[in-house]
Amino acid sequence: MREIFATWSVICEPGDTLAGYLRRVLGSQEALALINSQAKAKDVISILPEDKFRSPQFLQTLDESLECWRRRLKLISIQESMKQIEKLDGTLITPEDEYWPVALSDLGDGAPTALWVLGDAKVLGETGLSVIGSRLASDYGLELTRSMVRYSVNQDWVIVSGGALGIDAMASASAIENSGKTVAVMAGGLDQLYPKGNYELFERIRLQGCLVSEVAPGVSPSRWRFLQRNRLIAALGQATLVVEAGFRSGSINTAGHANEIGRPVGAVPGRIDSVRSAGCHRLIREGRAELIATPGHLMELMGNAGELDEPISSLSANQKRAMDALGFAALSVEQVAVSAGMTLQETEQSLHSLVSSNLVQQTSLGWRKQ
Repeated sequence: MREIFATWSVICEPGDTLAGYLRRVLGSQEALALINSQAKAKDVISILPEDKFRSPQFLQTLDESLECWRRRLKLISIQESMKQIEKLDGTLITPEDEYWPVALSDLGDGAPTALWVLGDAKVLGETGLSVIGSRLASDYGLELTRSMVRYSVNQDWVIVSGGALGIDAMASASAIENSGKTVAVMAGGLDQLYPKGNYELFERIRLQGCLVSEVAPGVSPSRWRFLQRNRLIAALGQATLVVEAGFRSGSINTAGHANEIGRPVGAVPGRIDSVRSAGCHRLIREGRAELIATPGHLMELMGNAGELDEPISSLSANQKRAMDALGFAALSVEQVAVSAGMTLQETEQSLHSLVSSNLVQQTSLGWRKQ
C-alpha cells in the first residue's frame, strides 16, 4: 500500500479534492486501478454513490483530471521518488503509519495522501501551535515572536511554521534556541528547500523536529503550492497565531484555512498605522481571530481548540449554525442571524442554549464564543 499512497502523492497536485473523494469512496487501490485501466469518466461515475456527480460539468472535470493523472503516471517514476527520499535520509509516511498526524483528516477530501519527511516524524502527532507572519518582519514582530515561542516551548508545544523568511524563520529558530521542537512545512520537494537562505536553519529544524512536504522530491515550489501548503500549516497546529501580516499577506490565507476547519486563530495587534500589522487588525476586526496581547493569552487560545470539540458534536443543527457564525468579537443577534441564515427567534433560542452549555457568552457589546 505504501507505493500506492506514494503514487497518489506524485500524480496529484496538493489539495486535489476530486482525487481525495475517489480515494475515500472507492479506496486508494481501486481508484488507482481505474486510472491504470484507462477508464473514462462515464465509467467511473457509474460506480459512484451520489447522483449529483452525473452532471456534464462533472464529467468534463473528471475526464480532464483522469488525463492529467495518467500523463503524470507515465512521466514520473514512483521508484525514483522513493530512492530520492532515501538518499536524503528521509522517509515517506502514510495514514497507515503510527506517526501519521490524524489532525490532517480535518481537511476532508483535500487531505494529503502521504507526507515526505526529513527528521523525526513523531513530532507531527504532538500538540502544535502554528506561528506565521510577514516575511518583511519588523523588530517588534521578531521580538514578539521570540517571546510567544519561548512561552509555547515551555508548554511543550511543537512550533509549526512554513520556513519562510521573517516571522516563520524566527518562530522555528526561537523554538530551537529554547530546546523546543519545530516543524517546517515546505511547498516543494525536500530536495528543493526554499528559501535557500534558510538552508542552515532547515538543517537545525531537521535535528530538532522535521521538515515535511506533501509533494515528492524533484517537485519545484510554486505560488499555487505555497498557497496549498498553508492548509497543512493550519491543520497541523491545534491553533494558529499570526504575529505580523500585511492586509493581503499569505498568512491571511493560512488563517482562512484554520477558520474553515474550526481551528482557533489568534492575531497580535500592532500600531494602527503599521502596514505590517494591517492583516492582523483585519482578522481581529472581522471576528476571525482572537486578540493576543501577551504570551499568557496563548493558553486561552490553545484551550479553545481542545475544549470545544466534544460539546459541539452533540449540538443541534441550529446551535451549530449559530456557533459557526460567531467569532471572538462580539456580534448582535441580527448579525448572527444574517450570517447563520436563521430567523431572529431561532438565533436567540440557540444563543441562550449555548450560554447554558458554556460555549457562548453574552456581553454588553453582543454575543461571542466563550
